[in-house]
Amino acid sequence: MAALAASGADGQGRATTSGGAEPRLSGSFFDIIHPNIYDSAYWTDVCWHWKEENWRALMHDMHAIGIDTAICVGTAFWGRPVFPGYEKTVGIPLKFDCPDPLGVCAEEADRLGMKMIYGVGYRGRVSQVRDYAGMEPPWPDVWFRWNTALAEALVERFGGRPSFSGLYISYEIDFNVDERQIDLYEKLIKEFLRPAVGNVKLLASPGSLGNHKDITQLPRQLERSGIDILAPQDYGGRHSNVKAALDLVRANAAGLEKVRQPLRDMGVALWTNVELFDFEATPDGRVACIAAPFERVRQQIALQAPLVEKLISYQYQGIMNRRTDLVNIGHASAETLYREYVAYLGEHFPGRFPNT
Repeated sequence: MAALAASGADGQGRATTSGGAEPRLSGSFFDIIHPNIYDSAYWTDVCWHWKEENWRALMHDMHAIGIDTAICVGTAFWGRPVFPGYEKTVGIPLKFDCPDPLGVCAEEADRLGMKMIYGVGYRGRVSQVRDYAGMEPPWPDVWFRWNTALAEALVERFGGRPSFSGLYISYEIDFNVDERQIDLYEKLIKEFLRPAVGNVKLLASPGSLGNHKDITQLPRQLERSGIDILAPQDYGGRHSNVKAALDLVRANAAGLEKVRQPLRDMGVALWTNVELFDFEATPDGRVACIAAPFERVRQQIALQAPLVEKLISYQYQGIMNRRTDLVNIGHASAETLYREYVAYLGEHFPGRFPNT
């Protein structure tokens, strides 16, 4: 994937010419159905019943604030795809009020000139590579074969569209833990996915680089894994105390700084995943995602934009969306974060985006 036009950010989030990404969110994850009904309590139940016009409105609203890349978190759930036509190879499709929500989003992305990346994974609740580490044959090969069938279906169905931009490996890997995880990631990609999809770009969004015990090993690990785009989670959403959260972001930024040149030399694109959420406790002790305070998000952007090619986010839908009759989702804090972010865009990028 081509890097964005380079400009960085000063400490206040203002555009500079020192290199790096523009200090704004140009990509976002979204989901047709979220694998965690607690995290997504403020949107997934509603989106299940959305019609075509609702999904088109979501894509339009993202595009209107400069989000040019939409990444679908998962295109199947418990072995059932969110798109029709592959019952014999992938599974019986989930039934939504919109017959083909993923197809509608792809069509709208084409119309708007956006890019789409499609998540491969979530055969069941498993979302992290370590969940496979103790399995004996024939597992994880059975699951990886299913993932390959899903990837082939996605490339066949969407690969010819102008918006198609690659696949997202939704199994999260922690490069800091042990070589067994990297063995499995390498197996999934090099033995299964790569022979099936060829040179399609593969995106991974692992845990924060701030946790890596020996960051100098990361280029070697990435070379083994065979991914094309690395977008570490910045962990800004992992603490409700803003200072503590930003300490985690600074740790990720320090890791980005150390690996940016080696990864560039390898041809691996370096993005970062800006976490937009905070957590709200629910009565049974679990948590739901709500919006973070904008002051934290602004600093997350400023700290990381100079170090990467692109800032993506988790996520516009349900956490930072404009609330309308068609996009009728999100905690009240989502609208607040949206308005504050739009004001920021209007100040730093005047006249660039329709909703600013």
